Amino acid sequence: MNCQYCYDGTLAGLLTLYARLLAERAVVERISVTPLDQQSLFNSEISISADQAVAETFWQRLTKRLSDNSLKLLRRCLLADHPQQELLIYHYLLLEAEQGRKIDGMLAHPQVAPVWKLSQQVAREAHRYLGFVRFQQLQGGLYYATIAPDHRILLLIGAHFAERFSDQQWVIHDQRHGEGILYDAEKKEWLLLPMEVTAQPDLTPEEAQFQELWRSYFSTLAIPERTNLKLQQGKVPLKTRSCLIEFTV
Repeated sequence: MNCQYCYDGTLAGLLTLYARLLAERAVVERISVTPLDQQSLFNSEISISADQAVAETFWQRLTKRLSDNSLKLLRRCLLADHPQQELLIYHYLLLEAEQGRKIDGMLAHPQVAPVWKLSQQVAREAHRYLGFVRFQQLQGGLYYATIAPDHRILLLIGAHFAERFSDQQWVIHDQRHGEGILYDAEKKEWLLLPMEVTAQPDLTPEEAQFQELWRSYFSTLAIPERTNLKLQQGKVPLKTRSCLIEFTV
């Protein structure tokens, strides 16, 4: 019988599930946050509750066992937004439990290649968004930026902006995943928090004026005779433009 597993969507819940599955070397067909709509005679779904102590113990063992490269790959995949990421990671960990650090040289293996590919996608998006964050000065002095990435990349870009804007209070809000980074300039630290913004932020008059000047400069600088939409979309994808001041009206 093929088993399907459901967890609560938290990292602790997923690590608790992995700890149990790897101990049993279970054959798994599906891992999901969403329960099945209908049970069948040939498939059963098991719901696993998060256990913080089990999760922490499992993660400590994993960080000691994995190489630096494998650990980096795993962390990126845990931040991915992919319909089968939990199952892909489980198959990877199952192979690692058998092969140990040999897995670092098995990039073509069918249980490694999808995880490596997903890790690269997350890393590339995080790197690209370093140039796609546009801060706006709000009333009260806070600097606010919105992004809508495919993956949950805030943890990968937080340190960059904390170092670059260490003397300012700022927020980077991931609208798609409902979370944000809040940076405290006094404590020199940042936190990842659940975040929802339902109203349009109040800009300072100076910020509104600067945005108009920037849009004017951006449009004036363009040379109509040399317009290359394919190249432009390759450098600045359409999905990012709703958060970029120069492309908004």
